[in-house]
Amino acid sequence: MLLLCSLKPVQSSSVNEIEILIPVDPYKLPDGLTLVGPALKEIEVRVKGPVSVLDDLKRNEPRYKLDLSGVAVGMESIAINPDLIPMPAGAKITRVNPAYLTVKVDRLLKKQVPVTVAVSGEPAGSYSINGTLAKPATMLICGPETSVGLVDEIFTKPIDVSTRSESFKKEIAVDLAEGVEICSSSNIVLAEVYFAAKVSTKRFAGILVQGKNTLYEFDISPGTLTLEIKGPLNIINNLQPQKDIHVFVELENLKPGVYVRRAAISLPVKTTLVHVEPELFTVKIIGEKP
Repeated sequence: MLLLCSLKPVQSSSVNEIEILIPVDPYKLPDGLTLVGPALKEIEVRVKGPVSVLDDLKRNEPRYKLDLSGVAVGMESIAINPDLIPMPAGAKITRVNPAYLTVKVDRLLKKQVPVTVAVSGEPAGSYSINGTLAKPATMLICGPETSVGLVDEIFTKPIDVSTRSESFKKEIAVDLAEGVEICSSSNIVLAEVYFAAKVSTKRFAGILVQGKNTLYEFDISPGTLTLEIKGPLNIINNLQPQKDIHVFVELENLKPGVYVRRAAISLPVKTTLVHVEPELFTVKIIGEKP
């Protein structure tokens, strides 16, 4: 008698070995402490298992949670426990590198510091920066004690004021040293920059002194004076003394004779008198005009 039977093919799973990099998530850091330096490096893990399992592992890479509950201020080396690296069924870890992770721990410091607006460039020729203002004027910073303890103020990123002459406002981020962070929700401030015309002082000599409000002939000695005037640079540079400066002695009601008088000086708007020489003049009323 002929016996017939059916044979099922035997399925076998091929085994492979791969290397993956697993990110490290530190947790359970004690209150009042903070990590110093760059982010923790990834762990290099060599894993052996069926191809299908390894393919799934590459698509859904695990993360390693590093327990920092026992650390103190200073340098700490913490052993990597392969059993705490989550692996799918069928995958086996054959090697972990490095075997230890070194962390640097410092005290966490919070500090309220003033904010200063930083500028770059030069304003338009006859203008200068008259002041700056940051809103908020102070910010709460936090970070390692060794870094935050050195900070007495923070600056905005530089604002270019080249060729500008009109005051303006601008939102801009603050510029922080490495390891220092803003503890509030935003690191943006409203910076206000104010401009004013540059001020200059200039000496003008030989300005004619005139008489005013008399029907008599007269003589004023000396007949000229020297002025030192202060004002916006653009006005001072364009000032024409014989046209823009008026100097006179009031002679109204003076009869023939000799008098000592001060001169009245009329200056352009936005300018002020710093010094005059001489201050007194001799006036001689010598006769009635024809």
